[in-house]
Amino acid sequence: MKKNVEQLKISYFRYMIDSCSDIRFGYRKKLRVVRRYEDKKRVEERRIHTKRGKELIALRDECEYYMQVLKKLESEWINKYGTPCESVKVKPFKRTLNRRRFDSFKERCNTYESNTSTFYNGKKYKSKLESDFAKLMDEYGIPYKYEPEITYAGTETMDPDFIIYLPWLDLLILVEIFGACADVKYLKRNRLKLHYYMLEEWIPGWNMLALYYTDKTPYIREMVIEEIENIEIRKYLSVYN
Repeated sequence: MKKNVEQLKISYFRYMIDSCSDIRFGYRKKLRVVRRYEDKKRVEERRIHTKRGKELIALRDECEYYMQVLKKLESEWINKYGTPCESVKVKPFKRTLNRRRFDSFKERCNTYESNTSTFYNGKKYKSKLESDFAKLMDEYGIPYKYEPEITYAGTETMDPDFIIYLPWLDLLILVEIFGACADVKYLKRNRLKLHYYMLEEWIPGWNMLALYYTDKTPYIREMVIEEIENIEIRKYLSVYN
């Protein structure tokens, strides 16, 4: 079943790349422009500093990002199975409730200051564990929100470390990264936090993931991806079977 999920992810990024327009840069009367092509025919041309020009550039950058992720996933597939991955049909989830919910989450402005604060991609994270997690999500093409504000008990708010969205399964996953697990009081406090999440239907192993670390526990990237894949498999079974 894990192989099926990996095949679906690869197929999703192929689908997204194929759906992106062919966008190229050029010049017109000494002004730099961006052009969109369909079936090798130019269908649109805009100056790069216009609103639409910037949208086309963003689309081109997005497509290049998808190609980087796809290259990584296909390489991992070849290393595991020895043959190229065949594409499967991708279910078009489009603008689902989960996607709209993910887009609506507002990230908290992190003003936390400590010796453990780190920066990644222009954003400040409270710890290297968190910035490493964000980098890992980027490598695998997984959209995420860092410290998004969520509501529980009607009016109260909390900000989990991450909420990630897997578009190939239309799946939201709440992620907490606990990094001081040698402290018993710390663990008790965060156990209560997980309880509040469960009251809002964030269920461990289904759409919630808690990662525990101490100073002596190494951050193993493969283990993090495996934990996410275990949740993916459960979702895959409910969607495709």
